[in-house]
Amino acid sequence: MSTYYKHTKRESYDIPYSFCCEQCMKESGTLQATIVGDQAEVNSSFRNLSESNQERLDNLAHKYLVQAVKKAHTNATEKQIFVKAFKDECPHCHKPQSWAVSNAKKEMFTWPVVIVIAGIIAGVACYFVSDAENKELVSLGIAAACFAVAAVWFIVCFVKFSNKKKQTSEVMQHNLPSIDWSVAQHLLDE
Repeated sequence: MSTYYKHTKRESYDIPYSFCCEQCMKESGTLQATIVGDQAEVNSSFRNLSESNQERLDNLAHKYLVQAVKKAHTNATEKQIFVKAFKDECPHCHKPQSWAVSNAKKEMFTWPVVIVIAGIIAGVACYFVSDAENKELVSLGIAAACFAVAAVWFIVCFVKFSNKKKQTSEVMQHNLPSIDWSVAQHLLDE
């Protein structure tokens, strides 16, 4: 039996941004949003990667970073949806900004859907793999538990979203953050 080693790498890039607080009207100053690419992975039989595998891992991590930066740029410039890396809490009054509500709404459904899908897959797998007499009940129990967890998660996310929306709905002036995409232009051009 051979041993495999999982080698991983993740790249990130800092994007400067600032905003005028919609609550206290003070400038945030220059802040840094760290855009992180997905984790690249290369499996190997050896503890240390060969030069070609290391290059493959580096290229894959860089590719994932470029994808993350391009997605964040497209969402911000075309849809006014800002990734979580762009923190919306004012450094002075610590209140949220209205421009971050769209991302909170988008993420409200992500994990509950993933949990429901995982529950359905686990329930079906249990039904076909299990030798128990009451495998139907076990499968339904697993699926029901996942549905319950997804419902609780959705309620928590909905309450957070509602609170943020309520705090930002009373502002007189809606501002967008000023993001310096020029520092990442080389990534956007790839």
